[in-house]
Amino acid sequence: MMTDNIVTAIDVGTTKICTIIGRRSAQGWLEFLAHSVVPCDGLKKGNVTDVAETAQAIRRSVDEASSRAQITVKSAYVGVTGTHVSFENRWDKMEWVGERGVVTATELARIPEGARPDAAEADRRLIHALPVSYAVEGLKGIRNPVGMHTTDVDVESHVVTGATSVLDKLLEAVEMADIGVDALVLEPLASGEAVLTRDEKKHGAVVVDIGGGTTDVVAYSGGHIFFSTVLPVGGFQFTNDICLTYNASYPVAEDLKLRYAHTDLHAVRANEEVAFPVVGRSSDLKIPRRDICQLSRERAQELARLVKLKLQEIPIRSLSDMTLVLTGGTSALPGLDQLFRLTLGTKVRIGIPHGHGLIPDDLRAPAFATGVGILFWAQSHPEAAVSDDAVIRSQTVSRSGSLVSHLFKQVKNVFPTHLFPVRNS
Repeated sequence: MMTDNIVTAIDVGTTKICTIIGRRSAQGWLEFLAHSVVPCDGLKKGNVTDVAETAQAIRRSVDEASSRAQITVKSAYVGVTGTHVSFENRWDKMEWVGERGVVTATELARIPEGARPDAAEADRRLIHALPVSYAVEGLKGIRNPVGMHTTDVDVESHVVTGATSVLDKLLEAVEMADIGVDALVLEPLASGEAVLTRDEKKHGAVVVDIGGGTTDVVAYSGGHIFFSTVLPVGGFQFTNDICLTYNASYPVAEDLKLRYAHTDLHAVRANEEVAFPVVGRSSDLKIPRRDICQLSRERAQELARLVKLKLQEIPIRSLSDMTLVLTGGTSALPGLDQLFRLTLGTKVRIGIPHGHGLIPDDLRAPAFATGVGILFWAQSHPEAAVSDDAVIRSQTVSRSGSLVSHLFKQVKNVFPTHLFPVRNS
């Protein structure tokens, strides 16, 4: 948890672990102290596949950041994503409301208790229950019922759950790194905290966070999140296309993507060539640069179409009314924003973390949106940190850190956003 005003965020990505350490200033703003990024091969499409490898990468990243900040990190807010995450908009009766004759903020803070997965969903665990609106005595559209004299309140929530087996592995990896978990934070939600303005959330915005293994999509309207999904396509697929086409190693293909890929073929000279080593050849292979660009363009078109199909599922008058914000490391691919603009027919921009000029220049990049956003989430939701009798804990025996069992209770990890406004726009 946050002690001495210190808060730590860990972005557990498919290809990297990013740790960012911050501190609350005397004025209540967030001061960034240090960060560290280390590669990680322990995940696939956002899911932990090698607990030991992931734990080792987390430990290295935390050690580097804590050494630079000259503090000891004992716990952190941890990002979660992956194809196992599912989402649902639902109404729940707040049966505990009005016990004192009037609706209180404390009662609203118990919203996650009413959104727990039922017995038929024992294999799933609640991550967030994000309030969208309320109904008082059957009247819907109430934004804030605090102070109303009633015992009849329903809440509409955007409920985020994850597969228990997958979350167990993530938590085990963090615990094996000797780090406690304050709370889990949905990564695209965190990215939205870092790259969107309040006006964009109010008038309609979509965050498309293109990470290494997945693309996370969240949509906002009226200041609240109302849609989210995870697509199993990310930067890995862009690189892997080059690997498979030319029999290049993954490091070589990644370098080719970063140095030469572009989604607009006409932005590259027709006679420009690139040479690189491939498996099974004694000499470098030389190809037109536009061939690399064509692979990237085709993969980007597929991703843009997938995003468009998903967004067609949400209840909006027109996608053109929304602002689409691309973020995550792969969003830096040249020409990607223009391709999305043409495919989806809406305003598109690249999302860079912002926050009253307090963010260091080296964190002002799309690749750091999730890590910075987790810190913003922790800053504006300090009560989300679990208490000693709450959820995320494990029991370990043996110095190797082998996990015998996880004892979980339901996390009380979210409060109404209108009660704890984010101070980053």
